[in-house]
Amino acid sequence: MESHPHLGAIRILASLDSLWRHPLQFPHDILTPRLRLAAITPPLVRAQNSALSQQLSAEVPDLWPHEHWEPHVLDFLDAQYLRAPHTTAWNRYILTRFPPFTLIGNVNGFPKTETEAEIGYVILEPWQRHGFATEALRALIDEILRTPLLACISAQTFPHLKASVRVLEKCGFQLVGSGDEEGTVRYRLARPQPHPQ
Repeated sequence: MESHPHLGAIRILASLDSLWRHPLQFPHDILTPRLRLAAITPPLVRAQNSALSQQLSAEVPDLWPHEHWEPHVLDFLDAQYLRAPHTTAWNRYILTRFPPFTLIGNVNGFPKTETEAEIGYVILEPWQRHGFATEALRALIDEILRTPLLACISAQTFPHLKASVRVLEKCGFQLVGSGDEEGTVRYRLARPQPHPQ
């Protein structure tokens, strides 16, 4: 029997809907002095701007979605949530806590191995160079490191993207070598070791 091309997507969405009915899958917002990091839950992954604005109680600028918010990224998030539901808390919309409350970017994490997570982030251009990326990333790092088995967090960027490199360095990441994509470099942050008693 010939399979319908959309059945796979329907099964995934049905599985996500079932998963999301579990009460433990609703992460709380993360609040920093200037930002609110709202979880990118399965219902919000593909939300149109008007619905997103209503759900987040914030303005969604015309610049959203940015160029990196591509269909394959959304598919990746769907698959990640099915494999590792707890990582919903690792994927966040970045919103300002001061009026007008506005969506200004996103910060994301995913399991790379059993002991390593990888992060990425985007701040929309009008809100760049104000320290928002550093503030959001530090908050996400704290959230991710609540997972006991993780020993480190990594990130990849291009070395000519000086602002991106500065954000990682401010958050304690160190250059460790080449990245997965040609021309990229990898930075890594080891889990802080507890001070001896």
